[in-house]
Amino acid sequence: MSIETKSLAIVLALASAIPAAAQTAPSGNIEERVRRQVTPPSERERVDALMTGDTDLLLLQKTKLFNLHASADFTTTSNAFLSPSNAVPDSFAQSQIGLGMATRIAGKVNVFADVGVVAVRYFNNGSLGYNALTGVAGVSAPLGPVVVGAIYQASIVYTPDFKDRQLTSHRFRLTASVPFRVQGITVEPMIYGERAIAHPSDYMAWSGGGSITLSAPLSRTKPILAFGSVGYDHRDFDRYFPDLLGVDRRDDGVNGQIGLIWRPVNWGEVRASYSFGYNHSTSDVNGYNAHSGIIGVSAARRF
Repeated sequence: MSIETKSLAIVLALASAIPAAAQTAPSGNIEERVRRQVTPPSERERVDALMTGDTDLLLLQKTKLFNLHASADFTTTSNAFLSPSNAVPDSFAQSQIGLGMATRIAGKVNVFADVGVVAVRYFNNGSLGYNALTGVAGVSAPLGPVVVGAIYQASIVYTPDFKDRQLTSHRFRLTASVPFRVQGITVEPMIYGERAIAHPSDYMAWSGGGSITLSAPLSRTKPILAFGSVGYDHRDFDRYFPDLLGVDRRDDGVNGQIGLIWRPVNWGEVRASYSFGYNHSTSDVNGYNAHSGIIGVSAARRF
């Protein structure tokens, strides 16, 4: 084969590979899946407040400074790759262990921090699995009827064997919520703004949005809580794989969840939920629909 023929073959191969890569690599990318799957530890404090009927609703009422926690979840999803077409169903197991601290200063200002390890393994598409080291620190306080908060969350994501780093992300989030109760139902409207700094830098973005959550106990004698939420997010990426996609990426997403939490003992709980996510993107390969069912258990020991 001549040099000219070889060059032409390489060009044709690259030209055909770019559309294929655009359908597989950015769609369902690691950043999007980690963002959806790794819940900030502050969410546990929120559940604690709801389960215990804390009169301050989402503020911490901790008598012990530290907590050691672990969780295990099984999820089945309709769209493992978060693809706009050719959705591939799969199931995955997720486990997490961490050490956290939480305290209240001057009776109002709540401070918390947490470090942990997360492992995610897919049953049919092993390439989607990963390990992550996580850390979070935050503060919240009431300003009149509004609860304001600031959270920093870091994630370092590795392949399942810890040999290759896939993503490093730093998220800085400001939140404001106005929780209230109506006939035994806790209602929490919330808005947020966030800056994500990441390596690879293609995942850097500004985002903002809001949600509303409703929750209520199902029994006067059994610690069972029902909840539902719906939210909207807008994300504006600095420059998302411009050489591959050729367009600026801006996303508008809608998500929702309904579920039950049962706490048979004060140190552990069982969860079951259904969630959906819809994402519209200026980048055609990054839009998706996904439906998921989740069951899980968790435990926390405070000391």
